[in-house]
Amino acid sequence: MTANIQGILFDKDGTLFGFSDTWADWSVSFLTSLSPEDHKLRLAMAEMVGFDWDAKDFIPGSVSVNASVDEQCVLLASVHPELDAKAIEKIAFTALQDTTAIPVCDLDPLFTDFKNRGMALGIATNDFEQSAVNQMQGENVHHHFDFICGFDSGYTPKPEADMILGFCEQMKLKPSQVAMIGDSSHDLEAGRNAGVGLNVGVLTGPAKHKDIEHLADIVLPDITMLPGLF
Repeated sequence: MTANIQGILFDKDGTLFGFSDTWADWSVSFLTSLSPEDHKLRLAMAEMVGFDWDAKDFIPGSVSVNASVDEQCVLLASVHPELDAKAIEKIAFTALQDTTAIPVCDLDPLFTDFKNRGMALGIATNDFEQSAVNQMQGENVHHHFDFICGFDSGYTPKPEADMILGFCEQMKLKPSQVAMIGDSSHDLEAGRNAGVGLNVGVLTGPAKHKDIEHLADIVLPDITMLPGLF
């Protein structure tokens, strides 16, 4: 199954970086910044995007896990009395520049191994492209990647196949030569829609095994198990 794989496309949050470790505290701060005086509004916004305010964690399968940033901003604006989606998106982009992402493992040796095997590497995230670039630079692993795209890069976000097909086009690969690695149903639906050669789920995001196993060719605990597949 894996002998023909020549490119690996990673989701970012929940796959390369621990989802809750990276985003739970940030979400509390972000929602508070959108409504500093109105706790009821904060709760309404949290519920709208699937963030459990009391548990300070994400509801598996919710839009906060799966949807693109712009989709989430539209939902937040639908309950916010003053801010529209574009204003919220601008605030989100600014706030994201101070995010401290927590990688799920030491990323550099993993990517170095894949590059030494001749693999093309890419990232397809429903986050901002610049946030992805910043996070890769923060871990000093950006140089390993041939392709990084976000929801604002000109591709239709996951679960559509567009990001994966864009990677294939730039790398001159067929979808059957690509492995898609992700923690959410959106990631793996995108892989299915694109017809990738290998669809790999990982359990470092909010989703449980039962939530994604029906979409994946294989489900791994985390990306450290990937080298054994190839």
